[in-house]
Amino acid sequence: MNAHRVSTVLAALAALAAPALAAVPARSSPLHDARALQPEPSAVSRPAPDPAAPDDRLRAIVALIDRTRARAAAPGLSDEERDALTELAWAQAGEALDDPYLHERSRRDPDFLQAQALLLMDDGEDEEALVVLERLAVVAPDDPETHRLLALGLMGLGRAAGAVEEYRRALALDVDAPADVRAHLAHALVVAGRLEEGLAESERAIAQDPSAYLGHFIRGWIFGESGRHDEERREYLEAVQRERDDADLWELLALSWERTGDRARALEAWGEVARIDPSDEVAAEKVGVKP
Repeated sequence: MNAHRVSTVLAALAALAAPALAAVPARSSPLHDARALQPEPSAVSRPAPDPAAPDDRLRAIVALIDRTRARAAAPGLSDEERDALTELAWAQAGEALDDPYLHERSRRDPDFLQAQALLLMDDGEDEEALVVLERLAVVAPDDPETHRLLALGLMGLGRAAGAVEEYRRALALDVDAPADVRAHLAHALVVAGRLEEGLAESERAIAQDPSAYLGHFIRGWIFGESGRHDEERREYLEAVQRERDDADLWELLALSWERTGDRARALEAWGEVARIDPSDEVAAEKVGVKP
């Protein structure tokens, strides 16, 4: 299964950056040379900087990062297009990380730290993400999202037992947490070697929200891990009725159909993978198209 679906930057997408970055006020350029002409003092007094303005800028930057990451997750994009959007999101984060007026604020702002950690995890930089998340845990220890992201980061590092504890903390802090958090807990439990607990947790996720696809997806994966392939496939079929744009889900369903010898249905599922991720070489080869 492809863990990361980004590779090189597509120059043609550079035009995408212009309208998005324009929403963030540009920083003043420093003088390059001591001999540069100095402006005449202004005859009009300027108002003192609004102390709320840096915080407003940081909010705008976080909103841009969130929107750009959502665009990068959309189906049908090539690796190059996804990577161009990732570069754009990092450019937006750089507005805060490189600006002396925003840098310190960004280090203690929960929303920015969340966005920064997600960007690092998108890039597979889980160790660096964990450093950011540990800072987030100091800044916002009672926010369930802090613990959900810590769990996600720990899973990326193969530390499933720690992830289980963080998912449980997130659920304890938010009794109305979406069923997806419980589904991720089920996955972490199985990876930690606690299969029966994971299966029970996946059942709770489905019971909490039968319309959510992730509970069925994770439950199907658990059945696959335990060799119960008919039940695995049944859960994947339930999941794709609820979510059509998860390439990993379709890939697992395709492999499941291949195990049964149903080439036609496997090919259909591989076609869905290629639709969602045109850069997937395995899917492209299966359906006979050039990635």
